[in-house]
Amino acid sequence: MKRANLSSSPWRLWLLCGLLLTGWAPARAQQPVQLLMQMKQQYPTAKAVYLDYRQDVTVAVKGDSVQVLARHHYDMLHLDPQSDMYAPDQVYSSHFNRLQKIEARTLLPATNDYKALKVTDFKDQFEVRPGVFFDDARVTKFSYPAIAPGVRTVCDYTMRQPDARFLMPFYFGSYLPVRHAELVVTAPRGVRINTKEFHIPQGSVTFTKTEKGGSVVYRWVAENLPPMQHEDNAPEASYYAPHVVYFVEEALVNGQPRRLLGGVPELYSLYKGFVVNLDKQESPALRKVVDSLVVGARTEPEKVARIYYWVQDHVRYIAFENGLRGFIPHDASRVYANRYGDCKDMANLLHEMLRIAGVKSYRTWIGTRDLPYRYSELATPGVDNHMITTYEPRPGEYVFLDATSQHTPFGFPSSMIQGKEALLALDGQQCKVVEVPIIKREQNRTIDSSFVTLDGTTGLRGMGQRRVSGYPKVFEAYHLDGLGKTDEAKAVKGILERGNNKFFVDKYSVQNLDARDRPLTIDYTYRLQDYVQRVDDEVYVNLNLEQTYGTDRLDATKRHLARTNDYYQTTRTRTEFEVPAGYEVSYLPGNAQRQDSVLGFSIKYERQGNKIIQEKELYVNYLLLEPAQFGQWNAVVDQLSSAYRDVIILKRKKA
Repeated sequence: MKRANLSSSPWRLWLLCGLLLTGWAPARAQQPVQLLMQMKQQYPTAKAVYLDYRQDVTVAVKGDSVQVLARHHYDMLHLDPQSDMYAPDQVYSSHFNRLQKIEARTLLPATNDYKALKVTDFKDQFEVRPGVFFDDARVTKFSYPAIAPGVRTVCDYTMRQPDARFLMPFYFGSYLPVRHAELVVTAPRGVRINTKEFHIPQGSVTFTKTEKGGSVVYRWVAENLPPMQHEDNAPEASYYAPHVVYFVEEALVNGQPRRLLGGVPELYSLYKGFVVNLDKQESPALRKVVDSLVVGARTEPEKVARIYYWVQDHVRYIAFENGLRGFIPHDASRVYANRYGDCKDMANLLHEMLRIAGVKSYRTWIGTRDLPYRYSELATPGVDNHMITTYEPRPGEYVFLDATSQHTPFGFPSSMIQGKEALLALDGQQCKVVEVPIIKREQNRTIDSSFVTLDGTTGLRGMGQRRVSGYPKVFEAYHLDGLGKTDEAKAVKGILERGNNKFFVDKYSVQNLDARDRPLTIDYTYRLQDYVQRVDDEVYVNLNLEQTYGTDRLDATKRHLARTNDYYQTTRTRTEFEVPAGYEVSYLPGNAQRQDSVLGFSIKYERQGNKIIQEKELYVNYLLLEPAQFGQWNAVVDQLSSAYRDVIILKRKKA
């Protein structure tokens, strides 16, 4: 079991807490046997249940800073022998969330009460995460002893958050059922707390605000919560799980009101402080590189593209998360010399190189689609988790440059920021929020053209060409990049595979893998065995060799969460089938089509001499398919599935 991962970057906290946090309150006094029976009856399929899941937050003004102390309490009752999987536990801490104290214990049931068995072995270490070069996050690991049905495991720990601008949301839900969840925030009267509630059904959470002495107490309580849902290709929990975001908007510090957060101006005031001291002195080596890159460039966009591609090709993306270093880029000269950096480093390097080239650009903060928030509803560091550079070729026209996305062509944003709002640093005082476009499906194309003949009794043999552009190319280029011949052949087979699992690629060649502005092209020849059906003197051939989405019905009674997609796309397939000598076409499938806002297709058949030509187009047009759209999706899938089953029938000619 994992406790809230409080790493150095608040955006990471916001993502992880959606899976791991909820609330608490003292467990009601009940005899162990009675409590176990009651909880088993209430949660018959659960391996365990949180009796209490609580977070008590205290905000205080100390000197010239606003600090936060968060006390966490978790009380789990084990219901099933398999709940021993929850014996291992861990608590994360970092620069922004400093672990002050931790206690854990197993409560062994006795006749009328419990006997405490304290955990004594806590192991503290740096957390090592794939893809992160350096991370100041620490993890404290421990394990509860004597786990069995009826046992309770309790953990209490305290976190100090030295900067009140980087607070975590609170989720009313967990991976287990929760009997009682509670969040309490206590602040002095001179501190203004703002809160935003997301996805909280009417009446499901009770909120109260009371004044007590010199303090204001905010309290949220929820009872009997089911486990949070988890489904394949679902968005992050922040898209659907009930949660509260709380933040300090203003505080009275040394007798003067200080604005911390609240709107975009306050957020930008925070962010600009991270970049104000960058690149005070220009790097001669960097200027030399920029000058060489722009020689012969006929237009400003060409200059920008050349510099953008250079950064993509020559600077390796490596993530850093080390306190405020998780927000502050390195100087461009250092990133250039090292030839590696994280998103902030690469964005700032690109920004500085464009400045040297005489091109105006903007450092830009943005949240990927892992985060659902807009600046108008939540202007805190939790709305962003990424940094890019923005180029404005003409007033109001923006090109979003994400150098961490190595294969993305100039003019395309990285796929993960489509449709998101971006915060542009126009200058030291002014900023602007603009929306990143969603790339149209016509720009994300897969075009496959092939010529197919019968091969023996039941096989097919084909030769063709496959061209992909836009995001399909970006994803396939990542898939193929750097592979040796053996692995590349396997990958190409996976890309081209059709018909059945007896598909073999005889020859192939790949072009334009590294040419971002040209389609990735694969020329190929293949064999497909045991595909054609023969009955007496008739031959049955299904030209729908690839039946994408043909079985992709979404059962709304089983799936309750939206489904994510990386990009809109269009796939066009042209298949020419040669009618073998001695046969005639006795049945040619009719044309079929269905157009919808989320999915559509068109399949057409045509006779041309001794050839049958099938033209097929399929498009997908969503990034987030909501459950309310499952019906229209299924309607298209049903028609598509029916069209896929239609086959050509050839009949042997009579002598």
